[in-house]
Amino acid sequence: MIRLISLDAWNTMLRLDLITRAIAGRLGERIGVDEELVLRIMISVYRELRPKWVSGFISDSAIVDVAQQALSEKLRISRDVVSRAVEDAFKTMDLHKLVYPDVWSALEDLSKEFKLAVVSNVFYWPGRLTRMVIESVGLSRLLDAQIYADEVGVAKPDRRIFMRLCDALGILSEEAAHVGDELIEDIGGAISSGMKAILIKRGVRRSTIIGELGLAIIPSLSDLRYALTMLQQYAET
Repeated sequence: MIRLISLDAWNTMLRLDLITRAIAGRLGERIGVDEELVLRIMISVYRELRPKWVSGFISDSAIVDVAQQALSEKLRISRDVVSRAVEDAFKTMDLHKLVYPDVWSALEDLSKEFKLAVVSNVFYWPGRLTRMVIESVGLSRLLDAQIYADEVGVAKPDRRIFMRLCDALGILSEEAAHVGDELIEDIGGAISSGMKAILIKRGVRRSTIIGELGLAIIPSLSDLRYALTMLQQYAET
């Protein structure tokens, strides 16, 4: 019986594209560089650092510092300028625009039956800013826990971050399902932890259930209850 649903934050509940562009815009304004160029550099730094991070050469607790420092070096500016631009982006934009429209109805519905939580990695900004978004828009009232990689010192796909959540809420991993948009971090991490895994791909047309793997692929969080029901039925057969 599934009792807990954990969700990735960015690209699952919140729009990564909007906040990334907002940060690029703030940086561009501060240093007199085109926003699109800053955005391309941000993406290139992520692609350079991600393999080292996933391989363990960059610690999970230090990734935000490393990422901001690497971006500052690429832009030839101080780390403080990057940090202030990140903070400004979160403070000045309409945070409600970051929430995907399907989040509210899905979480309102599921919170009546399941424990809900956020399990999120970090990169250019710390977990406290993601928590601030979730609390500011009112989503935190539907959640039983929020866990961020920089705060606990371990990131997805490491099973320890999932197990920490389950332990904190007193739920076995086989009684939990995780929802996210990344195959390695979200799906691989969840399955290795003994959880059901649900991949959200907003471009697909319909849901797919792969019961023998404990895996579902959905186009929207509106399809989350259906996926949970199907995965539960398969587990009981």
